[in-house]
Amino acid sequence: TADNWGFTATYGPDGSMYGGGIVFGSGFPTSSGAYQTVFQGGSTVGIDIGIIKLSPDGSNRIYATYIGGNGDEQPHSLIVDPQGNLVIAGRSNSSNYPVVNPSGQGVGGGYDIVVTKLNAAGNNLIGSKKIGGIGDDGVNINSVRGLSSLQRNYGDDGRSEVILDGAGNIYVASTTQSGGSSNPALNFPTTPGAFQATSGGLQDGVL
Repeated sequence: TADNWGFTATYGPDGSMYGGGIVFGSGFPTSSGAYQTVFQGGSTVGIDIGIIKLSPDGSNRIYATYIGGNGDEQPHSLIVDPQGNLVIAGRSNSSNYPVVNPSGQGVGGGYDIVVTKLNAAGNNLIGSKKIGGIGDDGVNINSVRGLSSLQRNYGDDGRSEVILDGAGNIYVASTTQSGGSSNPALNFPTTPGAFQATSGGLQDGVL
């Protein structure tokens, strides 16, 4: 009953289909027992992630769920592991985006990168983190959509990619504007010995 914009899709090991997009209100066709069956962003403002899993021939909804908090969420990339768990990479500016084990995720500010692993049944989170610094993370120069040259020809206002290795480790490539502060605690949370631990300019790629 509200607008829905698709952003990303992937497939499962059995050929099932997964779609991820943004939902602007209540009415997304969630399934009984799904992780979030109620729109989280509020009645007049806010955008939630909408996730739907379909059977390999597209004839049946296996599950559908919201994932979000009190602000705006956007999924950028999806991948499914051999067990059918779905990994979502995207962004959020919600103060209460659902996380699991929040340590090591940075101070947060504006938009943050989110990495969320939804179980195969679509009814629980295996893991979930917000990662970022004091600036916008997971955005493409501008945090809002507009008619700039970067946002024509599918130049989105946010973009991340996620992939898995053979051991199930999660790799996310994204962007950050959380750099340059004299207080390292406010910058993007790099790890000791990282290839590049300091910002190179207005916006950097992060892995």
